Amino acid sequence: MKILFICSNLIGDTILSSGVINHFINQNQEAKLTFVVGPTAAPLLKNYKNIENIIIFKKRKLNLHWLDIFQKTYSTKWDIVVDFRSSILSLLLKNKKKYIFKKLHSIHHIEQLNSSFGFECSNLFIPTSDDEANKVNNHLDNSFKHVVIFPGGNWTPKLWSAENYNETMKLLIDKYDKIKFILVGSLKEKNKFYDQLIKDIKEDLIIDLFGYNLTLTSAYMKKSDVFIGNDSGLMHLAVASELRVISLFGPTNDAVYGPYSDKNIVIRTKENYDYFKSLKINENKTYMSSIKAETVFKNCEKIINDDIN
Repeated sequence: MKILFICSNLIGDTILSSGVINHFINQNQEAKLTFVVGPTAAPLLKNYKNIENIIIFKKRKLNLHWLDIFQKTYSTKWDIVVDFRSSILSLLLKNKKKYIFKKLHSIHHIEQLNSSFGFECSNLFIPTSDDEANKVNNHLDNSFKHVVIFPGGNWTPKLWSAENYNETMKLLIDKYDKIKFILVGSLKEKNKFYDQLIKDIKEDLIIDLFGYNLTLTSAYMKKSDVFIGNDSGLMHLAVASELRVISLFGPTNDAVYGPYSDKNIVIRTKENYDYFKSLKINENKTYMSSIKAETVFKNCEKIINDDIN
């Protein structure tokens, strides 16, 4: 049996689709898997078993990347094609069954997947390797609480400032004797945020994972206590890693892209999403300043205390 998954080029959307991927894998455990995926999201898929091929596409003018993908997939007779991009490709390929995502705009992305595929899609899961799990187990001291911090994101207006993260970290240090902070993101984000993020914080309280690959980052998340971060792919990675999440939202829609679970917490700006829809957004300005470090600290304290109790 052969299954083709046509995935997003975005990290967050690929993670949100992982519940669907895992459903088909669990139903067809001997199937050979092929993924079509963008280069930024491709590393998420490397630990799946029975991978036959990962086809990485790079967008080209006039959508010519779809011609490239068609040439690599048309000769195979697929048993199942799962298309998260609602592309023409799934209509052209030879297949016994096809499942196509139909986007809705008013409900959470997971519920859109539920509606499209007809089964529960909320069981997000990104597989990590034994080597990655062993590396984390040998590194982290379980006597400490570990807070994952992600200050980055792909859009300046939705970024909470590094100064606010730094203040939140200091409040947590004052509260807990044994706490460490795992900093995650790209090397570009490290260059932008790191100095302010760790200002006046002891070096031995910082675990720097900036630049680490996504599945190793997930392995660290699986052994941590809480995630604090902006609306982002790494927020969804934390959810898929079964880490409790505090997510910060302003000019993006938490009703559609918030962390999908009642155990997670969304902290919004004082302005709701409808306010931002009517606003002309300055792409070089953050709109997150109404969220206070004290508010984030109190919610983080609640999660940590729930775990202790």
